[in-house]
Amino acid sequence: AERRTSGMNLSSSCGGSGSSSGGGSAGGPFHTPLGLEPAAPSSSSSGGVPSAPSSGGSQVIIHGGPICPPSAAAAAGVGVGVGVGIKVEAPRLVIPPLSLYGREEEMSALLGAFDRAFAPAGDNSGNNNGNGNSNGNGVALISGYSGTGKSSLVLKARAEYVARGARFVSGKFDAMRQVQPLSAIVSALNDYCGLLGNDALRIDRYREAIKTCMGTEGWALADLIPNLGTILPRASDGRASSALVSGKDAQRRLEFLVQMLFRATCGGPYPPVVLFLDDLQWANEQSLKLMTALATDSRLTGLLIIGCYRANEVGPESTLMRYIDNLQRSGSVAVTSIHLDNLGLESVNALISDAIRTFPRATRPLARAVLNKTGGNAFFIKQLLHSLHDEGLLRYSLPARRWEWDLDGVRSREIGADVVQLMTTKLLRLAPEVHESLRIVAAFGSHCQEGVLRIIDSDPSRSVKSAIAALDAAIAEGLMVKDGDGSYRFSHDQIQRAALLLVAESDRPAFHLKIGRLLCKQSTEEEMESYIFVVVDQLHRGSALITDDLERTNLCRLSLMAGEVASSAMSAFLPTLAFLKAGLGLLVEEDWEAHRQLCFQLFNSCAETEFTLGEFDSMKVHVDEVLRRARTLEEKLRAYFTLVQSLAVQDCANDAINMAFIVLSQLGEPLPNMWSEAMVKMEITETESLLSQETEDSLLAKKTMIDEGKQNAMMFMGLIVPYVFSQMKPFFPVVVCRMVRLSILHGVCRDSAYCFACYGIISCRVLGKYYEGYRMGKLALSIMDKFEATDQLARISVAVYGLISTWTEPIQVCFPHLKRAIDIG
Repeated sequence: AERRTSGMNLSSSCGGSGSSSGGGSAGGPFHTPLGLEPAAPSSSSSGGVPSAPSSGGSQVIIHGGPICPPSAAAAAGVGVGVGVGIKVEAPRLVIPPLSLYGREEEMSALLGAFDRAFAPAGDNSGNNNGNGNSNGNGVALISGYSGTGKSSLVLKARAEYVARGARFVSGKFDAMRQVQPLSAIVSALNDYCGLLGNDALRIDRYREAIKTCMGTEGWALADLIPNLGTILPRASDGRASSALVSGKDAQRRLEFLVQMLFRATCGGPYPPVVLFLDDLQWANEQSLKLMTALATDSRLTGLLIIGCYRANEVGPESTLMRYIDNLQRSGSVAVTSIHLDNLGLESVNALISDAIRTFPRATRPLARAVLNKTGGNAFFIKQLLHSLHDEGLLRYSLPARRWEWDLDGVRSREIGADVVQLMTTKLLRLAPEVHESLRIVAAFGSHCQEGVLRIIDSDPSRSVKSAIAALDAAIAEGLMVKDGDGSYRFSHDQIQRAALLLVAESDRPAFHLKIGRLLCKQSTEEEMESYIFVVVDQLHRGSALITDDLERTNLCRLSLMAGEVASSAMSAFLPTLAFLKAGLGLLVEEDWEAHRQLCFQLFNSCAETEFTLGEFDSMKVHVDEVLRRARTLEEKLRAYFTLVQSLAVQDCANDAINMAFIVLSQLGEPLPNMWSEAMVKMEITETESLLSQETEDSLLAKKTMIDEGKQNAMMFMGLIVPYVFSQMKPFFPVVVCRMVRLSILHGVCRDSAYCFACYGIISCRVLGKYYEGYRMGKLALSIMDKFEATDQLARISVAVYGLISTWTEPIQVCFPHLKRAIDIG
C-alpha cells in the first residue's frame, strides 16, 4: 500500500494522471500506467506488483515526499539532462531475452539432460525416466512452432553449460541449403576443432590422442573440417593420407572418423561437449545418420546433442520423426523430449512489464491485446512491440517520463496473419540499399558468407555499391548478426522469409539467376571452387530462363563439378544426386553429339550415386541409357562396372561374375567358363614359375601398369575375386593367378596389392608354403602403400593378418592390425 501511494503521489507531482486511462501527453489517447518502473527484468508477474522497485522507488519510500523518481531513461542507461538547453533523450525499447519468461520447467529439463548425460557411474541422477539408458552421452530434443523460443532456450542454457566446464558448438540447418552437404554439422565440427586448437593447455594431448585414435586417417576428415588440419600431426611426407573410397563405404567411413574425433577429444579427462543442431526439420538423411551414430556410440562419452525442430512442419512419417522414434526405442542413450507452447497471459505481461519498466498490473490490458494479436508466439510478440513503438502506438513520454500506449490503436492495428507479414512491412521502411542487400542475403538462405558478398560488391555495374556496408544498418536494427567467421546471418529465419518476400514470387527465378551469373562472372577460379554449391544452387533456381546453349552446358558442367565435390570430399550422396539430376535435366538430344563426354559423365555419375544409395531401379535406367548410347567398349566400361557391383550386392553374385566374364573377354583377358583340377594346377604352376624369377624388391620396383585395357581387366577381376571365393571356390586360384601374371608381365597397379594378398592365401592354404605366403602378404602391404590404396586397407589387412600371418606369427601380433581393419572397414 505504501508503494502504491507513493507511486500515485509521484504521478501527480510529475504532471501525470493517477488514472490508467488518462493521456500523459497533450491530446493523445494514450494510457499512462500507475506506479513506479521496475528496475530489472524478471519472470515474476504475480500479485500485480513490479518485479522489483527501482532505486527511485527506494528514495520515495525513504524520503516519503512527493519527489519525482529517476526517469525510465536513466534506469535504462540513457543520459537525461536537466536544466535549460540540455537535450533529453527517450530510452530505447529493449525487449528482455524471451527465454526468461514462462520457461522455467523447460529450462530445468534442459539442464537436467546435461546432468543425466554426464552423471558419474552409479549416480541415480543418471536416470532418464524411461527414455533410454545413458551411455555417457545424451540427447535433448526440443519441439515447438516457429518463434516459440526454442533456440533462445538453448542459448540461455549455454551459459550454464559453459559454467559447468562444457564446450558448446552449434550448427543450423537451412531450407535453402539442402544441396549444400552436411553444412550444419560441418560448421559445428569446424568450430569445435577451432576450440580444441585454441586450448593451449591441452593441444599437445589432443594431438596425441587424435593420432592414437585415427592415425593419418584424420587427414581425410580435415579435407572436410579445415580447423582439424591445424591440430593433426603431419604425415611423414607432409601430405594428407586420405583413402579414396566411394559409395556406402565412404558414408560409413565419414561416420567412423567423426566418432573417432569425439572419442579422442571429449569425455574422460577432457571437457564434455554440447552439440546444438537447430532446425532439424530441414536436415538431410545423411546428417541424421551421423547424428544418430554419435548419439548411440557406446565407446563415446561426454557428448550431449541438442536438436530443435518445428513440430508443425514434420509429419509422423517424415524422415526426422523416423530417426527420432528409432533413437527413443533403441534404449542406448538418454533422450529428453521438451515441447514449447506459446506464452500465456502472465508470461506476456511479465515480458512487457520488464520491457517498459512498468508495474504488471498497469500493463495487463496491453499484454492482453498483444496476446490476442500474436497468439502468445514469443518472436511475434517481440516484433509487434517493436512495430508498435516504431509507429508511435507505444512510446515514452518525456514530459511525463514514463511509457504510454494507445490501447484502442493497438487493438485495431492490422498486422496480417503472421509475423512474416509484419516483418515485411518493417523492412520496407528501411533505406532502399538496406532492403536490397537483405534481399540478396535472403536469396542464399538464413546466412551468407562475407566472401560471397564481396564478390557481388566487386561488380562495377551494381547501382548499390556495397551490400556489406548496407548490412550494418540491418545489424543495428537487430535484423542480422555478423558471426566471428565473417558470415552474415538473419537473427531469425522468419526475418529471412520476410526479406525474400521483398522479391515477388514471379521475379525470384530471374533474381536468383542474376545473382548466379554475377558470381560466375566475378569469381576467381579459387573462389568458384570454394563457393561451387552456392553458385550452382543460384543458377539452377533460375535455369528455366536460360536460353543460351553455351550457358546451359556450362551449368551442366558446374553441376557435375558440384556433385563430384559433394561425393568425394563430403560423402554426401543425396545432395550429390540432386546436383547430378539437375544437370541431367538440362541436357538435350543434340548434346549427345556436341557434348558427348559430358553426357556420359553425368549419366555414369548419376548411376553410381544411385547405386550407393540403393536406388537400383533408377540406376538401371541410367546404366541402360549409357549402354544404348555407347559406341565403343571404352564408353561402356564405367556403366558395366556399376552394373556388376549392383548385381553382386543384390544377391546375384553369379550374374555379377558372368557379366564380368563377358567384359573381360571383350578386354582380351577371357576366363574359362569351365574348369578342372588340372587347369587350376596349371595356372598355379605357371604363376609359380614367374614368381621364382622375382624377388620382393624386384616386384615392388616393377613399372606402373600403363596399358588401360590391362588396368581395366585388373579392376574387373579384383571386383569379382571375393564373389568367386564364396560362390566358385575351386576357381578362385585361376582368377588370382591371372591377376598376378598380369602384374608381373605388364606392371603393377592399385589392384595388384589385393591379388598378391590373395596369392599369399593360396600359398598358405593350398600349397602349404607358409613363408612364401608371408612374403606375398608383406608385398601386398608394400604395393598398397606405394599407390596409397588405403581404400583397400581393410580387405588386404584381413587377408594378410587373418589368413596369412597367423601361420607364421603369434596371433597376438595380428590382433591390433585386424582391429584396425575392422574399424576402417
